Amino acid sequence: MFIQDSDLAYPRHISGEVDLLSRALGAADRVYLFLDYGGTLVPGAPGAAARPAPEVLEKLEQLARVDSFSVFVLSRRTVAELEELLGIQGIGLVGQRGFEIRKANGPTVHSMDPELARDLIRHLELDVHACLASYKGLEIENRGFALAMRLACKDAKVAQRATQRFASLVRAVDALGQLEIFYGEDLIEARMGGWHKGDAVAQILKEADARDSLAIYVGDDMTDEDGFEAVTLWSQSTVPDLPWFIADPDEDDAPSALTILVSPEPRPTRASLFVRGPSEVHEFLSSLAAIAANIL
Repeated sequence: MFIQDSDLAYPRHISGEVDLLSRALGAADRVYLFLDYGGTLVPGAPGAAARPAPEVLEKLEQLARVDSFSVFVLSRRTVAELEELLGIQGIGLVGQRGFEIRKANGPTVHSMDPELARDLIRHLELDVHACLASYKGLEIENRGFALAMRLACKDAKVAQRATQRFASLVRAVDALGQLEIFYGEDLIEARMGGWHKGDAVAQILKEADARDSLAIYVGDDMTDEDGFEAVTLWSQSTVPDLPWFIADPDEDDAPSALTILVSPEPRPTRASLFVRGPSEVHEFLSSLAAIAANIL
């Protein structure tokens, strides 16, 4: 993903913006809360069975019971995996980085026909297993809309060669340019292109009016920058295009979007605020629940 430098800035720590949060919640009839999973609700790059701490699950459940709240958890995991890990009724789930969307207590819908993705990903999976069988310490995972290869080997040169070979196999299989390659820590993933978390968020927010709703997005990695952008653009969709000589009468009003980066230190981002890790995400959720209980 390419981000223009002009789109980025250093965020402010949320501890100094409690009044902003209160004003934003107080002005909203409905709140859309989007939370990334790994690195946000769960520390680091969680394993397959990693679950949020009980106190985090408790706050999510508490917010899900607020009538004016729509809570969504986003992940590279599938919706079915998220449902099992969270076990919370009344929240929305966005799986496989946006390809699967399930609103609270609703059916799972897809941004594209799963059968179209299945054949291409399956073809790539067979080639990867055939060509990389001699490499030790590799874990191949077919996720429907993506094929991930986790590099569990300790030899850096072997991992590099395996990564290069995987990328060349993607190019060979993907004659129509339908796949995108993502590189992570000890991970390379080929996934169907043309859709991401931000698209899923924008799809969900089509039902919301920025004049009386608040959208909050909390995430930690580069894929969440699309989410930050989506809620920001949505919040600007009803801003009037005034002549230069007329001041915006709403410029001091409560914001309709809050974007929060999860990072130990502030870094250039599309988010306007930041928290230092999942423990501060829990503190934020606690504050959110307390304010919601008093004013919503």
